[in-house]
Amino acid sequence: MADLATGWLYEAGIGENRALRLERGELAQIRIERADARVRAGAIVEAKFTSQWVAGISGIVTLTDGQEALLQPLPRGLTEGETVRVAITRAAISERGGQAKRAKAQPADPGQTLTDGPDLLAEITASGLPVRQVHAHDQDILAAHGWHEAVEQAESSRIEFAGGSLLVSLTPAMMLIDVDGPLPPFELAKRAAREMAAALVRLDIGGNIGVDFPTLAAKADRSAVTAIFDEHMVANCERTAINGFGFLQIVSRKVRPSVPEILQASRPANAALKLLRQAERDRGTGTLRLAVHPAVANRLTPALLAELAKRTGRTPSLESRGDIPIDGGFVS
Repeated sequence: MADLATGWLYEAGIGENRALRLERGELAQIRIERADARVRAGAIVEAKFTSQWVAGISGIVTLTDGQEALLQPLPRGLTEGETVRVAITRAAISERGGQAKRAKAQPADPGQTLTDGPDLLAEITASGLPVRQVHAHDQDILAAHGWHEAVEQAESSRIEFAGGSLLVSLTPAMMLIDVDGPLPPFELAKRAAREMAAALVRLDIGGNIGVDFPTLAAKADRSAVTAIFDEHMVANCERTAINGFGFLQIVSRKVRPSVPEILQASRPANAALKLLRQAERDRGTGTLRLAVHPAVANRLTPALLAELAKRTGRTPSLESRGDIPIDGGFVS
């Protein structure tokens, strides 16, 4: 098949689906969809009204799988315990430490058809760009186009560029990005503005974002930096000006977790899914031995191992060893 210059590469992995968007042959965006993710944005579901949140304005509903969602606005006359049909407007967001922001919902028309909402493949197909599905028996096309480097940025919260770096911090209120580097402040800020615009799209980051640029005394310099950001930012968003302390706020629509939010929620889960991807591509024969840290072994469920066996035609053997680092699992 001819190389895809602009469009999506899609890989249906074990426990995780992956997509990479190319723009003129270069990586522009990655997306990740975990099999254990619950309700998706765009879903129309039945829920039970559990309690008021803000009287007459918002409340908590419980979905059929036990997940809670924040419903706003509240339909008039809705009483606790009553069933209501809702549209999910934002998926739940996992945070470090096992906490999670509830999904967000709004009332749906009672006549709307129940649906799970579009999955990753449906979303990228709806973009109108070509979609090429890649498989484990092919060469690792995602890796060849920078998949692992982008994932490393999301996991480490550090995005390097010539002369500086962006340090990303996830907080319950917003995502904070600190601009750091040895260059003169104006030059550093200009380079950071360009890199940040690309990184927000590349790592599928939306919602409320705060950026700490170097302090720039001249208003003209601050305006020049925001002009560079505007020139290179291809996603829809709103922003403030950079204030005298170097702070810029960006707001865009958020309907799902960003790649950093997905990958920073659980290191053992990341390690398990990476190892499954590696094992699926292993060209050996006989028993497929996976040696992993105990926390990673706990994530390698019988269902995941059964899928690995189905895809490879080999019997997986799981070895849990405390001397192996979380990210140090291997296949043999």
